[in-house]
Amino acid sequence: MSDSQFSHQDAIEAALSQNWPEAIKINTALLKTDKQNVNILNRLGFAYLQDGQLTEAKKTFLKVTKLDTYNQIALKNLHKLTTVRQKDLRGMPKRTVSPMFFLEEPGKTKIVECVNAAPVATLSSACPGEEVLLHAKNHVVEIRNLHNIYLAALPDDLSFRLIKFLAGGNTYQVLIKSIGKNSVTVFLRELTRGKRFATQPSFASTGIYMPFSASDRTPDAGGPSEEESETSGE
Repeated sequence: MSDSQFSHQDAIEAALSQNWPEAIKINTALLKTDKQNVNILNRLGFAYLQDGQLTEAKKTFLKVTKLDTYNQIALKNLHKLTTVRQKDLRGMPKRTVSPMFFLEEPGKTKIVECVNAAPVATLSSACPGEEVLLHAKNHVVEIRNLHNIYLAALPDDLSFRLIKFLAGGNTYQVLIKSIGKNSVTVFLRELTRGKRFATQPSFASTGIYMPFSASDRTPDAGGPSEEESETSGE
């Protein structure tokens, strides 16, 4: 494929599979025709960072700040670059996720648009394809990363349903499908069912699960507590 044939979807799929050299190649090609696109630059900077090319990552994020002085994703990663070392990156586990993983199975999978997303500074450390965890708390199911940092929450009605299944012994795998400035979309897959729900599917239908409007949700649904904000460093 020639450089001119690359698309934003190609860049996303490279990130999903954590193929950082390919992600660098694709985003570099996309920049040739859209040099001031901060989204492409942030993707490229993150790919450089994950690939251990720290100098190039810093240069790329600095380009973003010249175009958008207060871009929180670039600023967060520039701050990270003041402490990260190449040997730290080499020690991080690589997990390859095929885009085929996101194919839906009726009753067993669900694409969910989350609510009450964490601040941009926290979300900037997450990426598509990253495995995350479900954390049932009170009347909501939170999405947390593997370091137990709050990212977002499932909509109230889905939370209510999954709290029941989780308590009954069901297990799930959850991956970030997409992430934006104020949004998180996750892919949930049912792995096992507890005896109580052996014949009951976790999800009633396929498709993207859209949350109710803010007025339909309780005021405190899914938002990080003061303790959790301290944990996440916000």
